[in-house]
Amino acid sequence: MRNKFLPVLALAIFTLTSCADQGVGIHKSDAAPPGSPATTTVQGVPAPPAVRTLFLRNCAHCHGTDARGDDGPDLHDLDLSADGIANRIRHGKAGQMTAFGGKLSEDQIIALAGYVKSLGK
Repeated sequence: MRNKFLPVLALAIFTLTSCADQGVGIHKSDAAPPGSPATTTVQGVPAPPAVRTLFLRNCAHCHGTDARGDDGPDLHDLDLSADGIANRIRHGKAGQMTAFGGKLSEDQIIALAGYVKSLGK
């Protein structure tokens, strides 16, 4: 049986090295309190700090720091695949969401999609 944790770990390592190469800093002010909904992923595995930082800097202003929604919708338990979420991040949605394809790298988009997909209720 395939271990479900391995893809999350691989994504975390890949993202951390990618973000480090692009100068994405991690700041104490970006960190959420331990155990808050946006700091955990599938099976309670902590989100990599660089992905959390990406979320806070690019998504939280509409979706809230806990991803439960504000101007934008709640991102927990979306009925989209990770590829669908990445596509939405990349291209946006007319009149509802800004496209981030020109602002974020493909690696960052994939990391954010994985993070959002991992959020549970």
